[in-house]
Amino acid sequence: MADRAGPESGEMRSEETAGNKRKLRADLNDRFRSRFGSGFDRFVHRLVTRGELQLVPRRVSRKYHLPLFVALYNVQFFRLRRRYLLQATVAALVMLGVLLLVDSIADAVLAAGLGSSAVIVFVHPNSSTAALRHLVGGHILGLAVGALASFILFHAGWVPVADSTHHWAADVAAAITLGIVILLMSATDTEHPPAAATGLGFALQSLEITLVLLFIAAVLLLAVSKLIFRRALWDLD
Repeated sequence: MADRAGPESGEMRSEETAGNKRKLRADLNDRFRSRFGSGFDRFVHRLVTRGELQLVPRRVSRKYHLPLFVALYNVQFFRLRRRYLLQATVAALVMLGVLLLVDSIADAVLAAGLGSSAVIVFVHPNSSTAALRHLVGGHILGLAVGALASFILFHAGWVPVADSTHHWAADVAAAITLGIVILLMSATDTEHPPAAATGLGFALQSLEITLVLLFIAAVLLLAVSKLIFRRALWDLD
């Protein structure tokens, strides 16, 4: 007699297979628990909920004062992945506008400084260094000090340094520029770490008014972008 098993028998077999898989999974979990005890459950729970991996046993950590956990990933990233994607996209678009202004005529140091500012503004918008006073004030101070160093090196004729030529005087000027920028930012409460790159970038090349104006426009573009998106930006800790 022909076998007339219908779709019901196929469904029964698939349910039986799924049940076997669940049973196998449960058996493996029971084996892990029996072998590693409750400590394994705590280990997995901490890894999943906090993204932290235990490095050494607690006794060793206490005895030798070693760090017990190391952070492997940011748990908040998976909960707020759309927010992270949104702010990263906005930062990329704003940086594209900045680079269209300065990258064709500025060197890598200036572009790197502006990129670092974009990271601060769009990753930690509520931090003190992302405040408009620090963002604009820091870069303007770096620009002023760097432009003065560039004038002394390349335009005043006091030091025989040709454009684009490495010279000990350029190294000294760059170091002094960095120190003065840090001092002035601290005195005026405009600390913005990427502004140090602004001072170095302008100090190490011949001064051009076009570059100065375009750089100021790029900084203002960052500031305006922060004002426009201020309600949508979160701190991405």
